[in-house]
Amino acid sequence: MADNERDQELTPEGIARIEAVDAYLVDSIRAGEPIEALIATRRLGEIASARAKEAAQVATEGRWSWSDIGTALGMTKQAAHEKLRARAHNEIAKGLAKVDEAERTGRAKVTRRANRGREGLDRAAPFSPKVDSARERIDEWEQKQNEKLTRKIEKARRTVAESEKSVLNNLDRKTSERPPSDSTSTKTQHDKRV
Repeated sequence: MADNERDQELTPEGIARIEAVDAYLVDSIRAGEPIEALIATRRLGEIASARAKEAAQVATEGRWSWSDIGTALGMTKQAAHEKLRARAHNEIAKGLAKVDEAERTGRAKVTRRANRGREGLDRAAPFSPKVDSARERIDEWEQKQNEKLTRKIEKARRTVAESEKSVLNNLDRKTSERPPSDSTSTKTQHDKRV
């Protein structure tokens, strides 16, 4: 086994914990409770995915190289970088989708409220100066509310864009850095844990 592969092994404590979870699943299946095991494996998958994201973020922000991260994930450093970059794009897309949905919902709410006011005026005398003035006020209110919403949505989109730029710059910065070669190397850190 190469030194780099050995450096990426789990600690004995980590192996024991994984084996304990596996034993629980085996016991559930053998005890005639396969549904319990299936529910547990689904939940473990969710937990593993969330922890993988968290660990990858900490690793990319820390001193670990893309080679270290790729080896830990069982892939090349380029594949690890592409995977984490794609994940970042996906999270940003989710954020933008939420902003878009907030805009649609907000505009619909403003339109509904303005239309309710107009419908009330439609029941009043049709050509009254007071009704015309009230219609103008409703139109002005609707326009101001939509402008206010536009400012908020633009601010939210700028925030998402700035976050995306920051995250991607951090990932790309990590790509241009050299892996640690002194006392902060993965091997040294692994040796300290064992």
